[in-house]
Amino acid sequence: MMCCVVSPVYSNDDLPGGGQATTVDSIALPPGFRAQLLRSAKKGEGSWISMTFDNRGRVVLGRDKRGVVRLSLSDDRERVDRFEVIEDTLKHCRGILWAHDSLYVCATNASGFYRLRDTNGDDQFDSVEELKAFDYQSRYGHGPNQVVLGPDNMLYIVNGNDVAFPEGFAVDSPYRDPQDDHLLPESRDAVPDIRVGYVAKTDPKGKNWEIIAGGFRNQFDVAFNDDGEMFTYDADMEWDVGLPWYRPTRLNHVVSGGEYGWRWGTGKWPEYFADSLPTTLDTGLGSPTGLEFGTRSHFPPGYRESLFMGDWQHGRIFQVQLTPRGASYDAEYKVFLEGGALNVCDLTFGPDGAMYFITGGRGSQSGLYRVTYDGPDAAAISLTPQQADQAQQATSARQLRHQLEQWHSKRDANAIDVAWPHLDSEDRWLRFAARLAIERQDPALWRERALSESRPTASIAALLALARLGRAEDQPELLAALDRLPLRTLGREQLLDALRVWQLSFIRQGHPSESDRAQVLARLSPLYPQTSSYVNRELCGLLIYLQAPNVVPRTVELIRTAISQEDVVFYSQRLARVAEGWTAGTRESFFDSLLAARRYQGGKLLSVSLQHIHEDAIATLTDAEQKHLKPRLDMLALATEESGGDESLSASFVKQWTWEELETELPRTRHGRSWEQGRAALAKAQCMKCHRVSEQGSPTGPDLTHVGRRFDEHALLESIVQPSKVIDEKYRLSTYVLDSGQVITGRPIGVSATVITVQTDSLRAETVAIKRAEIEQTSPASLSLMPSGLMDVLTLDEILDLIAYLKSGGNPQADVYQEG
Repeated sequence: MMCCVVSPVYSNDDLPGGGQATTVDSIALPPGFRAQLLRSAKKGEGSWISMTFDNRGRVVLGRDKRGVVRLSLSDDRERVDRFEVIEDTLKHCRGILWAHDSLYVCATNASGFYRLRDTNGDDQFDSVEELKAFDYQSRYGHGPNQVVLGPDNMLYIVNGNDVAFPEGFAVDSPYRDPQDDHLLPESRDAVPDIRVGYVAKTDPKGKNWEIIAGGFRNQFDVAFNDDGEMFTYDADMEWDVGLPWYRPTRLNHVVSGGEYGWRWGTGKWPEYFADSLPTTLDTGLGSPTGLEFGTRSHFPPGYRESLFMGDWQHGRIFQVQLTPRGASYDAEYKVFLEGGALNVCDLTFGPDGAMYFITGGRGSQSGLYRVTYDGPDAAAISLTPQQADQAQQATSARQLRHQLEQWHSKRDANAIDVAWPHLDSEDRWLRFAARLAIERQDPALWRERALSESRPTASIAALLALARLGRAEDQPELLAALDRLPLRTLGREQLLDALRVWQLSFIRQGHPSESDRAQVLARLSPLYPQTSSYVNRELCGLLIYLQAPNVVPRTVELIRTAISQEDVVFYSQRLARVAEGWTAGTRESFFDSLLAARRYQGGKLLSVSLQHIHEDAIATLTDAEQKHLKPRLDMLALATEESGGDESLSASFVKQWTWEELETELPRTRHGRSWEQGRAALAKAQCMKCHRVSEQGSPTGPDLTHVGRRFDEHALLESIVQPSKVIDEKYRLSTYVLDSGQVITGRPIGVSATVITVQTDSLRAETVAIKRAEIEQTSPASLSLMPSGLMDVLTLDEILDLIAYLKSGGNPQADVYQEG
């Protein structure tokens, strides 16, 4: 469709702006870097949310409400010489790109992808063409996001989870037909159609479309590194914090056909599901925005190889170092840039090699910033021989992955022989690529090979492919093949993958026959419980589905001994809908755990989820059970009505421990410790409310699983007893000085045009709303997000056991727990 720009339907006075963007003196940068504020949005200029450079080096900005503007910079790029509106009809221009002599725009609230061109050479866009209309059903703005030029000169469009696959996309796309694939679905999660965030690719004219990868929530942007590998930064759902299905804000390596497991409600896939791909980097709470590699920058060498990621909520830009590992990457990150009320919307590198970023969004004040480096020259980073060898191996693995990916969109019988050996690869990314290549071929050509495969890893991968295709007549032979697996000797990852195959067979191929059900129970029931929390979760679901006669008491015991609220919620949700197999004792214990759960802290949906569990559990009670449990049910109903936790359920104070008296006891952490007591101490000291150790706890704070490899006992103890002595910049709080003289310290968790919501107590989830106009000064705080005094509820032996547990990474087989 062709159309011309029409007059705006609202006045410039309706647009925000007119204030002062955050000043650069409140922005923290590494030594040698300098930030400049080039322009604060003036009255009527709008709130800016996306940016690109055109072919003449001008900054083009998409606006929050409506339209596109263009800023011409001075020759020295120190100021903005001209501001002009170049389009004023497209609504909420969340993505913008100059490429192929055109300006491409993703207009979220216009539900479409547009191409703007100057056809008569007057430097104005007289042609506005809709290349693709999107079926965007808005919940929270999770629609068409950014558009990026790929290394193949194709356009990559980033869509959030409220956008259906577009009309006319290629049916042989690498990613297709996402399913919920839940063995025990939660009926409250039901939606009319399955929608997931995805990345689409099209040509410059928008004629041919294919879906590259999916299973995201609301990823905002994508970026390509020098090797042509794609990455995206996906949003979390903070309302789910404290629940087992919470997914932190995450960086994902986006590959052909990649499935990243986001599903609606409680149904988000755990990252260990064999038919999905894992996170590359978790960054906790945040609001992902712009992404850009420093390849085109004039920054020092280490920065040019980094990925920069904007976090709108916390006012910062991360620097991510990616290390090739197999067919994918490992990643580490740190704060590159941070400032108070600096809601970063987008960033890119200009023709002068400087970083440019904008603030704005949700009607807030916008600013255009420029970051340059004028420090000393830095030498190029040289790899050690070991690093160089690892990099070469990774290059070969990625090349192999790309060879396998060519069959993700086409049928070719040769693919089976080429891909099959890689089903046995130790590299999860290669296994995924190989399995998908095989799935795209006619199953008749490889079904028997899958059923007869004897190598455990390859067998599981091949049977996963067969289970996903959903032929009911394949199930008996598939289950027989699974029955041949040596379950007792499988590693944790192999066992989790095998359990997923059983699940998918039942989901897609139907409920097994009675004889098959009995055989599967005979194999799986003796495995429950395991030391692995993840394995226990999957066994729990399978045994409930298969109606194992003793699944209830074993799961109730797991609830009783759990150290993380996420585990308790997971098992409770599953058991709540089970009507058979209970005793008076297990019913009492179960409802006691629900009563104890009133002290849990988390996002807005925690209390809702607990109420759903409560309702489901009561619905399964007989009249006699309801009468017997009435005192507990009355207490639970009362606790549900009350706000906040019951502090009487908190651990009792033991002693105010000092560093000096505990330091002298540290040698005792190296032998004769109790794994059980160390594990329990983590929960008692409330560590698991923010941290993960191995497979348990919350991912909102730093993962402590491998902290014992990097720090000795002294450093571990110091970080707990004196948490503010050394603060990781990623977890530093902010201090806000108001014009009234009041000082507020905390972590920003919500930003609007006029208010910043600051969490002042992470354990109690206490917040304060601050009016932005009243903030006089913002600065990094000298206090840690982690409270002091957490050890004061522990005995000396519990403290020593906790340190030993952290040092061992939670491994019950560590030497520190062995006698002699």
